[in-house]
Amino acid sequence: MKLKELSELAAFMSTYFPDSDLEEDEQTTRAFATASTFERRRQVIDQAGALLNESELPLEELGSEANRWFGDDAEARAWLQKILNALVVSSESFHAMGALTVKDSHGQELHEGDSVQVIKDLKVKGGSSDLKRGTLIKKIHLIGDPEAIECRVDGSTLVLKTCFLKKA
Repeated sequence: MKLKELSELAAFMSTYFPDSDLEEDEQTTRAFATASTFERRRQVIDQAGALLNESELPLEELGSEANRWFGDDAEARAWLQKILNALVVSSESFHAMGALTVKDSHGQELHEGDSVQVIKDLKVKGGSSDLKRGTLIKKIHLIGDPEAIECRVDGSTLVLKTCFLKKA
């Protein structure tokens, strides 16, 4: 399997491992886990697991994307397993801490898939239209930030601060 077929894993490696300091790899992986959405972490974990299950790793491609030079397949597998373990542990501890307690402007807890209503006219940066007070937004997505949510409005994905929303 080519690493380019695993787009999220390749993007993660090329973005988060720009230098060749092996000692900071686990810390860098934890930083990714706290900064990314649950869905993106899940995709990277799944793709890393799929790559580890392959009989032969694409050493040159893996080394190039991760800015690492592996002597053999065993060394590459050990490094990838270490990164995968750090991702899994970070993801589990992130959710165990209850870090996803997101509240609306009235203090009500918001959950994945809830519907919310805009309480103030909002200007949309880079958009031609504004969000009017009273606009109903369905199926919100929690992004790991207790003060923001992600949603789709008129085909565009937006990140909105929860202080301008109330649970519908």
